[in-house]
Amino acid sequence: MSSLVKITTWGADFLLYPFRALSPFWGVLWFSFLTSVLVLLVYRWISFPSQVRRAKDAIKAHILAIRIYKDHPWVITKSFFSAMANVLRYFAFNLVPLFVLFPILFFMFVQMEWRYGTRPFKPGEVAMVKVKSRGDVQLLPSSLYKGNLRVRVKALEEVDFRLRVMGKGKGKIYFTCDGERISKRFVSGLRNEYVVPRRFSKPQWEMLLYPWEPPMNSSCSSWISVDYPSRLVSFLGIRAHWLLWYLFLVMIMVLPVHKKFGIEF
Repeated sequence: MSSLVKITTWGADFLLYPFRALSPFWGVLWFSFLTSVLVLLVYRWISFPSQVRRAKDAIKAHILAIRIYKDHPWVITKSFFSAMANVLRYFAFNLVPLFVLFPILFFMFVQMEWRYGTRPFKPGEVAMVKVKSRGDVQLLPSSLYKGNLRVRVKALEEVDFRLRVMGKGKGKIYFTCDGERISKRFVSGLRNEYVVPRRFSKPQWEMLLYPWEPPMNSSCSSWISVDYPSRLVSFLGIRAHWLLWYLFLVMIMVLPVHKKFGIEF
């Protein structure tokens, strides 16, 4: 599992490397273009355009029958259930390509969220850091941050810290946990650097939801989490979450050309 996360993180680094110094919009645009090409190819190879077209035509026909024969309850009932059956057929034919696309896009969505949906801290901001542990967890000093509050949440088996971000750069937050020294990657002041919100002590399924950071080999702590601020992607004065930009760009790239690929949505 950890190897899979590592490979997808390296893959995202490779695909998005040319855009690291640019505005986040251009990275989202590139990902949208790659997705559009993938969607067109998968739907061309795997979809069922003739069946989809027949299902759509049948839905329209049954809806028209309901409008025309509105004084005939039996016709209305029969047409309604026939229309519903064709709606299910329509979705079933469209779900086949989606089952192929979903595993591929899932890991890239994870990578994109932590690159363009969140941002590093700015100097002067407050960072909340959580350590999952029953042990005695203490924060170690660093030039990147200054700890000013420590709270143990017994019900959640967590120790939460509030930090004041002091420096700028890539570094680590250091703790001691029952004598063990543990750490977590920490980024501040770097506009286009991606963030890794959580580091685990051993491989587990939750790692699939985060970019790669090596396990910390700790018997005292299960994970360390940093709550990074959210980010909005800006283009031409319009600011929105990266996913909204992504969906909009994919639609304007795919919809005008899908007929030429013999695709029916």
